[in-house]
Amino acid sequence: MSLLNAADLSFQYPSQSDPLFLKVSFEINPGDRIGLVGRNGAGKSTLLRILSGELEAHSGAVARRQQLRVSYVAQERVLAGEEALGTYVLRANPGLAEIHHEIRRLESQLDDEERACSYAGLLSAFEEQGGFGLEAEAEKVLDGLGFRSRERELPMAHLSSGQRALAELAKLLLAPTDLLLIDEPTNHLDMAAREWLEEYLAHLDVAYLVVSHDRAFLNRATTRMFELGRQTLVVYEGNYDFYAAQRALRESQAWERFTVRERRAAAAHRAAERRAALARRVAKAPRGIRASRDFYAHKAAKVARTGRILRERAVRQPAVEKPWLEDPIPSLDFPNVTRKSGIALRVEGLSKAFDGKVLFQNLSFYVQSGARWAILGPNGCGKSTLLRILLGHETADAGTAQFGAKIRRGYYAQEGDNLDGARSPLELCLEVHPDETWVRTILGCLRLRGEEATHALQKMSAGERAKVALARLLLSGADFLLLDELTNHLDIETREAVEDALLRFPGTILFVSHDRYFVKKLADETLDLSPEL
Repeated sequence: MSLLNAADLSFQYPSQSDPLFLKVSFEINPGDRIGLVGRNGAGKSTLLRILSGELEAHSGAVARRQQLRVSYVAQERVLAGEEALGTYVLRANPGLAEIHHEIRRLESQLDDEERACSYAGLLSAFEEQGGFGLEAEAEKVLDGLGFRSRERELPMAHLSSGQRALAELAKLLLAPTDLLLIDEPTNHLDMAAREWLEEYLAHLDVAYLVVSHDRAFLNRATTRMFELGRQTLVVYEGNYDFYAAQRALRESQAWERFTVRERRAAAAHRAAERRAALARRVAKAPRGIRASRDFYAHKAAKVARTGRILRERAVRQPAVEKPWLEDPIPSLDFPNVTRKSGIALRVEGLSKAFDGKVLFQNLSFYVQSGARWAILGPNGCGKSTLLRILLGHETADAGTAQFGAKIRRGYYAQEGDNLDGARSPLELCLEVHPDETWVRTILGCLRLRGEEATHALQKMSAGERAKVALARLLLSGADFLLLDELTNHLDIETREAVEDALLRFPGTILFVSHDRYFVKKLADETLDLSPEL
């Protein structure tokens, strides 16, 4: 028996002219591991909210198994209370969380006999209800998500927004549930934590539906794929690689069916035209022949009739809708980027520490012009700090970093550019390059096309703003790009477009990323800052 059935779901926001999706139907079964993909703005988070019961569909219905437990936390939820992280995640089980909170409160008052008795009773109740098991599991989850021991005692308000998002994910994973709805769990995870989450989900005895743009994560953590786009949902019975191959095959077959139908229709129309032309010729009696005009008219009518039959046959062929055609990425040669040779960057003996913690020590390497290097390592190991040191935004404790002669550097910061939200991508990009045709070409390569390029930046998503910041870099003439977590907030289609654009870039690239597909496709070399064990 299925856990949940969605039948003919449709939804449209009042501010939008078109529905997000129409008549979407699917089912979720026990043990399902489902990945949900689609463009930014396709309605993935909205669909999760509908399945959780937080939002009502405009039409259609969601039928849930009786007493189905569904756990969901919105991607954008931000919490900033004074409760310690370690205690907060136990709220996955509210009853145990209250007992745990009271135990922590009484721990400093055990000199009072009455409070000591209450404390002992609470400990007993906590144990009977599986509290110590939940605590142990919470420690395991927090450790897997990259939280250090000292961070678990910090109030939620003292954590970064990314850490609070991870706290919500931890609480979600610990919840007693039958179905997990997980929205973008990998946004704030480094590679090690992503791999840990893949393994953890594989051993969970619950079904889940996860929205993610991390292709490696989807490949390992899912056995079914839902694709939401162009107002419809298509189900694929396999992981991400299976989905990608089947989608390409499905599109190829759709084009083949459309092409065959169009070719047959064109051939039938040509044959009909030839019959019509022949009928006109046959209708005229040859010179010197005195036969009846009716004879030739009758003969011409028979020929014309075969032409009409061919034309009607072409019209009666089953309609085949023309498949969606994504505009191809134009050839990019970056005429404003000077191709260089030799060493673009030389680093010798670089060291940096914060608050007594050594990030890296005696770091030495050199980057050849035109190379593409990926900087790898867990969160907090100094990847972003290294980029800022190279740019001169921070000072190293020791060592030197020197760029080659006449190198023009361009920087994409993890937190994004401070761009004027009232202006459009087109206006902002024309600031750095005056040729509107070239500007629109670059924006088009990053999937910002036509009218989209003229909308105010403040009305755009984080992913679209990231595209604009990258477009400005590519248009600036910089021949050495330093990119910090560029793919955050980008959907899969845009990540692939960015990969293609950067593969055509003739300059040098040094980038930080936790996207394993992105690293594998783009990097020639890697620099791993993981601390030695």
